[in-house]
Amino acid sequence: MTVPGTYSQVMILVTAATGNVGRELVPQLLSAGQQVRAGTRHPQGAAFPNGAHATHFDFSDEASVREAATGTQSVYLIVPETVGTETLKRALSVMKEAGVERVVLQSGFGAERGDNPLGEAEDAVRDSGLTWTVLRPNWFMQNYNQMFRRGIRDRHEFAEPAGEQRTSFIDTRDIAAAAVTVLTQPGHDRREYPLTGPQSIDRHAVAAALSGALGHTITYRPVDDDGFVDFLVSTGESDEEEARGIASIYPPIRAGDTAPTTPDLHALTGSTGHTIEDFAQHYRQDWLMADG
Repeated sequence: MTVPGTYSQVMILVTAATGNVGRELVPQLLSAGQQVRAGTRHPQGAAFPNGAHATHFDFSDEASVREAATGTQSVYLIVPETVGTETLKRALSVMKEAGVERVVLQSGFGAERGDNPLGEAEDAVRDSGLTWTVLRPNWFMQNYNQMFRRGIRDRHEFAEPAGEQRTSFIDTRDIAAAAVTVLTQPGHDRREYPLTGPQSIDRHAVAAALSGALGHTITYRPVDDDGFVDFLVSTGESDEEEARGIASIYPPIRAGDTAPTTPDLHALTGSTGHTIEDFAQHYRQDWLMADG
């Protein structure tokens, strides 16, 4: 039976299903009564909740795109930075040929400003002939229990080229909740939603939340790009090439572009989202674990 105000149950393909948002979105969609196909480049050994169908999905492999898309009506699309625009356009064309009707693109906060890969992905989705919605989440809180986990655990600090500027960080659990809404309820076609958490905070406030959760002082150290690269490489979280790439996306933070908060998350989910303190308490064990 269809619940009023929702789409009937359809098969939804989630790309990057093992990533930050995908791993939260798959179980939330299942809980909402949807059928889920979990797309990943490495489905063997990937752990998904009961009811999710793991499938091979690689943008550079058209056969995998076609197989994953066949029988699905909607796609939650996360495009890696390594995927070129022409490859994405072809993948979207294959999805349409396979019967996909709508796509929800996970872009990024401020992607509509300037020339950047996420903005190009948005253009490709709008031009695809598919029904589309764009979510633009701000920086993830989960960067701190992933990209900075070892620095926080081993050195009790993290270093970023962000200066003293603020960011309205968002928890990936809240991004997933917003995605469930736009994937399962009508009224979101051709809409763009900038998503933020409830607070606009600087990195010292992030450090204070981590300190409160862990019971000892965690320090934020502002650095330049070279200092950031050195930090990520020396903590073993990244190689130099990857770290340089990450450093290159910090200028909007230093310009204050990531500071605003928006009402869109609350409009979509009825919640203002998790605070940085909520996040730090929930993931506390991540900073206490040895590498496995």
